[in-house]
Amino acid sequence: MFSAVHRTGEEFDDSDVVECYAHRTPYPPELHHRLVELAREPGHALDLGCGPGKLANALAPHFGRITAVDPSILMLGAARSLGADHANITWVQGRSEHVPLLGPFDIAVIGAAIHWMRPEVVLPKLKTALRAGAPLALVNGDEPSEAEWIEAYRAHVVRWIKLGGAIPRDPTKTAPTYLNWINILGQESFVSEVSQDIDELIEAEHSRATWSRATMGVNAAIQFDNELRLILRPYAEEGRISYRVRSNLLVGFPRSEPKSTSA
Repeated sequence: MFSAVHRTGEEFDDSDVVECYAHRTPYPPELHHRLVELAREPGHALDLGCGPGKLANALAPHFGRITAVDPSILMLGAARSLGADHANITWVQGRSEHVPLLGPFDIAVIGAAIHWMRPEVVLPKLKTALRAGAPLALVNGDEPSEAEWIEAYRAHVVRWIKLGGAIPRDPTKTAPTYLNWINILGQESFVSEVSQDIDELIEAEHSRATWSRATMGVNAAIQFDNELRLILRPYAEEGRISYRVRSNLLVGFPRSEPKSTSA
């Protein structure tokens, strides 16, 4: 049986994962508009952990320059192909902890990647690299969040996490440690309606580190897919499934030191 424990992020340097990423749902356009509003000047934006460029390519028409950083050369290849018309994006291969952040930047965005980073290294770097008053925007949420079948879908995911030997995380009970390195200004949510082919939704699952086919193995991945397909099929119309995606935005300023934990 595969292991769902100790994912390193190296799973994203896998051609199958990159191909499956194309089936993930885009962030709502209203979220992109909000990110543009948050930047005081439309000068230079930074996208850390950019993956295949979902945020960088969406923001490029609104900024003079975009610097987009990711450890995976394959992800950056996909990002370049999707953003071929955006000559103002500089794609940088490397970990956010290691690459120079040559600002000043008018906004920094991190899309569903902060948990792969060392906050004690990355956030002090961001504080120095951002222009005075420029915000950090953390984005997440490109998976199904509301649907008739959502509870069965989540139970399927939890079951497979346990089969992989991991303990499902309850985000309501444990605050991420990176929040100690951010002065939070506010949080917002953006909802979009999605209609997607069942097989594309299932392919999108294999873009996630835990469910990469290299991690799971062929037999486990096929079983995972077949079980999920059986859950979704009764809700489909002509092979397509409908759901809502709720994308979340946290805005704040990075800190050079963590918040005090003393009483």
